Amino acid sequence: MKLFAFGSNGSGQLALGHTEDVSSPTQCLFDEPPATGDAIVHIAAGGNHTLLLTESGCVYAAGCNTDGRCGLDTPDSENLLSFRRVVLRDAETGSRIDTFKCVSATWEGSILVASVQKSADMGVREDKVFVMGSNPKGELGLQLQSTSTPGDNVIRPGSSIPDFLPQGTNVIALASGMGHTIAVLSNGEVYGWGGSRKSQLGETLKDQKIIWSPAKVEGMPFAAQSAVCGREFSVVCGDRGKGEFGVLGDKANRWGVLDVPESLRDMGSSGNGGLMGFSSIGASWHGIYIHATSQSSTAERNSVPLIAWGRNDRGQLPPDNLPPPAKLAVGSEHVLVLMRDGAVAAFGWGEHGNCGPDTDERGNVAGRYSLIPLDDVLAGGEKVIGLGAGCATSWIVTE
Repeated sequence: MKLFAFGSNGSGQLALGHTEDVSSPTQCLFDEPPATGDAIVHIAAGGNHTLLLTESGCVYAAGCNTDGRCGLDTPDSENLLSFRRVVLRDAETGSRIDTFKCVSATWEGSILVASVQKSADMGVREDKVFVMGSNPKGELGLQLQSTSTPGDNVIRPGSSIPDFLPQGTNVIALASGMGHTIAVLSNGEVYGWGGSRKSQLGETLKDQKIIWSPAKVEGMPFAAQSAVCGREFSVVCGDRGKGEFGVLGDKANRWGVLDVPESLRDMGSSGNGGLMGFSSIGASWHGIYIHATSQSSTAERNSVPLIAWGRNDRGQLPPDNLPPPAKLAVGSEHVLVLMRDGAVAAFGWGEHGNCGPDTDERGNVAGRYSLIPLDDVLAGGEKVIGLGAGCATSWIVTE
């Protein structure tokens, strides 16, 4: 497995050994690479840092670490220019934590869920939510009110959210926007914390503006299984085969994220053009992207396009001529797609090189898609198996 990156790199978040932006995929550096066969299963990107989660539960971090958001609490780690494995020391018990279940990233923080030994019961494990980085708007869920001293809102590695999970539950999915976080629990309930004034945590929490510790998100008509977050909205998903999802956001609806297309409003019914669910879903800062599936023949299922809505002033929504993708990854204001022939394309805002070298005078790929040069990526006969996209950052995984 190899990982390649391109785009914004001012804090070394691409793990290329330097802090210059690049517009062509460049192989990432690791202090100690993942074990052979330990595939990268999730890429979480903050404003200037990146987290990788592997199949075995290892987490690697790169980029800005001035506040410990990459897991290191040492004075010589301002920027990590290569991926370094995250190993925490639980501030409560002193235990070493080196594998995790879920990770997400806010603009300035990191959230990691680990299954740990329950101190009172030998052999019994429970989920614990570790947080690190900066917490100016409660996005790390530690009940700390904002103060006038920035350093008071820095959460050092090893800190965890106390007394969070209801008895007998664990975390099955985690997602973060710029300043809020959503956790989906094994009982189908949803909890959130951080910014709430735009209804990104539901209408019942809106008036509090900031939720400083985990609170239950109400209003989902189904048992939740996963979630994705935009800048100031959330999408909670139930059974993807049934097309279950709901959007939590501001009723002012400035960018139209609440305007779910008619074809998706009742997926699974007879009047929806044959759509019956979706295989994946993503959220940009101001848009939603659904890779729908069809109940028709195999050929027709493979021809279902990417369905998206929201902001489009920089070409963030799919161009009309985009072929049905095999996979997609959604960043802050751009999208990567893996074509069925193995090519990788990008569209949207690409000012930092995150849409490749072929952009217009504004740095956009608008009304069209641009093929990413893969000569170096596939030089050894590899094939692309995964994608990632963050805050003007793009990622390609090969094997």
